[in-house]
Formats: sequence, C-alpha cells, structure tokens
Amino acid sequence: MSKHQSDSSEQQTAEKYILVSLQEQLGINFDAESVLPIDIDVKPDAIDLINKVVVEVYARVGEVKGAQLHKIKGDILKLALIEKKLGVGWRKIMCFASEEAAKYVQGQSWVAEAAREFGVEIHIVNLPDEQKNNVISAQKRQRMVNPK
Repeated sequence: MSKHQSDSSEQQTAEKYILVSLQEQLGINFDAESVLPIDIDVKPDAIDLINKVVVEVYARVGEVKGAQLHKIKGDILKLALIEKKLGVGWRKIMCFASEEAAKYVQGQSWVAEAAREFGVEIHIVNLPDEQKNNVISAQKRQRMVNPK
C-alpha cells in the first residue's frame, strides 16, 4: 500500500535522528516527557529542563518556500515566547537538516534578524545519505499544487 501524499513519517524519522545528534554534539539530554513550567499550551520539539534548552527542528532538505517560511517564522516566535514566559537564561535552538533550509534564518532577511535579536541559535545536522534521500523522496511526494 502506498503512502498518503501528505504522510510525513520520513521527516519524523529525520527529526529523531537530528535530536539524538544534537544531544550528542551539545552534551544535553532531551526528555520526551518533559513539560515546560508555563501556563500556556506550547510544546517545542525538544526540552532539556536541567540545562534550560528548548529546540525546534525543521527536517527539510533543500531551500524553503511558500508556507514552509511561515512554519519557520512561527517556530522562532514560539522560542521567543517560551523564553519570555520562563525568563532569561534559556538556550533557544532552531535546528535544520540542510544548509539550504537554514539560509532563510542566517541571511539578511527580517526573519534572520529576528532570530539573532531573540538569541535563537541556528544549528545544522546533516542527515546520512539514505535518510536524506528518503526525506527528498517524501518532499517530492508531498508537493501539493492547486488544481487548475
């Protein structure tokens, strides 16, 4: 049985790989059961309460466009809000699966400036070739266009 066009299991698998790699690189420990001690319903992709780290992951290979840009803007705003609610001292990380995707928040755009102003660190974890190819295939399958 073929996957539904919008199935994102490949990206979810890539996100797990990215988070494990990020933990190892930074010497931190994400706990899937962690809940932020704030009074709003917001859940980042990963939390380390002991080291005060919150992470959003974007498992796209290649350049971002269209609605994907809004997702990234929302994630940066989410990280800024979390710090505002928790107080200073929290490390905010936005992690990407490719250099091309990360360029949106590393250049001269207002979004890149917002990330810098809010103290959002940009990290890139390159996927192994097989996983990268799986994500690329999924992205092709997921391409949705409006009917003419």
